Amino acid sequence: MFSKVALFVAAAFAASAMAGSCNSGPVQCCRSLHAAGSTGANTLLSLVGVVVQGITGQVGAQCNPITVIGAGAGANCASFPVCCEQNFFNQGVGINCSPVTVGA
Repeated sequence: MFSKVALFVAAAFAASAMAGSCNSGPVQCCRSLHAAGSTGANTLLSLVGVVVQGITGQVGAQCNPITVIGAGAGANCASFPVCCEQNFFNQGVGINCSPVTVGA
């Protein structure tokens, strides 16, 4: 019985390590990234009502949280796994995003 519990705990820790972590929220999987000041970034920021002048990092588009357990659409990230300082989950936009390594 103890070995089954130990195996479950080890698997849970491995899953959380695979998903990575951010200080500002969950690791996001963004379909595309745009440099601050670019046309793409400016368009995304105008959609969520963010002042363009305050952005210095990359802006993520079509972002979704990567799940820890591995269930659902966010289980894998074939595009851009990132940590974003600010997330607009309803619009799928992340601001000041930095790339992260997941599943390594």
